[in-house]
Amino acid sequence: MVGYDPEAKCVSAVEAAAAGSASGLVTRVLVSPLDVLKIRFQLQIEQLSSRSPTAKYHGILQAVQRIFREEGLAAFWKGHVPAQFLSVGFGAVQFMAFESLTELVHNVTSFNARHSFVHLVCGGLAACTATVAVQPMDTLRTRFAAQGEPKIYPNLRHAVVTMYQTEGPQTFYRGLTPTLVAIFPYAGLQFFFYNILQEFSRWVIPAEAKNGASIKDLLCGGCAGVVSKSLTYPLDVVKKRLQVGGFEHARAAFGQVRTYGGFLDCMRQIMREEGPDPSNVDLEKVANIIVDQSLKDSVFSKEAGRICYTIIQAESKQVGQSIFRRSLLNRLQQEYKDREELRTRSLQAWICYVTFICNIFDYLRVNNMPMMALVNPVYDCLFRLAQPDSLQKEEEVDCLVLQLHRIGEQLEKMNSQRMDELFSLLRDGFLLQEGLSSLSQLLLLEIIEFRAAEWKMTDAAQKYYYSEVAD
Repeated sequence: MVGYDPEAKCVSAVEAAAAGSASGLVTRVLVSPLDVLKIRFQLQIEQLSSRSPTAKYHGILQAVQRIFREEGLAAFWKGHVPAQFLSVGFGAVQFMAFESLTELVHNVTSFNARHSFVHLVCGGLAACTATVAVQPMDTLRTRFAAQGEPKIYPNLRHAVVTMYQTEGPQTFYRGLTPTLVAIFPYAGLQFFFYNILQEFSRWVIPAEAKNGASIKDLLCGGCAGVVSKSLTYPLDVVKKRLQVGGFEHARAAFGQVRTYGGFLDCMRQIMREEGPDPSNVDLEKVANIIVDQSLKDSVFSKEAGRICYTIIQAESKQVGQSIFRRSLLNRLQQEYKDREELRTRSLQAWICYVTFICNIFDYLRVNNMPMMALVNPVYDCLFRLAQPDSLQKEEEVDCLVLQLHRIGEQLEKMNSQRMDELFSLLRDGFLLQEGLSSLSQLLLLEIIEFRAAEWKMTDAAQKYYYSEVAD
């Protein structure tokens, strides 16, 4: 049991310290290679990706291979001696302080020492105490893990003497501020979630099932560690960057280096320089996502043209870049070829597609003119909406009229003959086709008069048609 429990036989503070030390020692041996990788990744300024040609490390497997090839197997245990002092010391102080604090809470206050909130506060305070005690070892461990070959510090004694003489005693406490900011919530949340998970496991697992107690503790501790570490990880990155301040000459072979003026300056530089890079966005995927969403969402399909126009404008500023535009037009062409199948499969998706392609036609320009490549596909879609079976459906008639209101005048300027043919179909449908709803008839008559008035709505027509629609 972690923490003071008045209802159980509790370990003493010394026993807790010994247990914490032993667990830290064994854990450090096992996870040291992963810790070296983590530190190398945290200190790398360049993006951790194969698409970043200047980056030394691109991923876990590539980093393992490169470190092994350049520095040998022993490199994965660089800084192991100060890391062991760190783990043993931190574990001892943390567990001893935690046991003492929870017992103090039980004896001095009315709070339940086993309550999750008590574990949260006492765990955070215990971790802060341990951090201050072992921070010099943490800085030394980071320096050893960060250096490549040839080594700047051949051994622990040389590192301590060199750092003290060249940088002063305060250098051993570099990164203490973000460490304390991170460690209180980290350790507090770890003990908090561990306690919550233990309570949950008692509820799920019957009391008589004692054989899996060790596995249960392992799972609870592991899950609690993952959650708390994930929440406080950004501060750990800042801490590592500050700990190698003044050590830039040893990092030159690893890529870019930075000098930080403190905790806040480090955070600002990281956010400004290493945030998401727009050039790494998969624009082909973005184009497909926009089209997919436009086929599902009628509201989105009406505004997607504006979004695409904005992206294309930004892309045009990059010399030789037209990935998004090309991908968008290719996808539109693909859906255009399958338009009958799309209409059969889903009338709503078909109407959304027509709205979307008309929207794109309205926004995209070449030399301030609509794209010629879209003129015939848009006409073909509108002709399909003017067929007798489509005129029987109010949704398609409504879509046809809306699009003609929006782009009809532009389309006629591009190809007036096809517009004459389209309106010939609409007049025949209005006059000759049986079974049209009153709303469809009203919409068709309105768009016929709208075009006859040179694509303008007179006040009389506005009042007549739209009062009728409202009624």
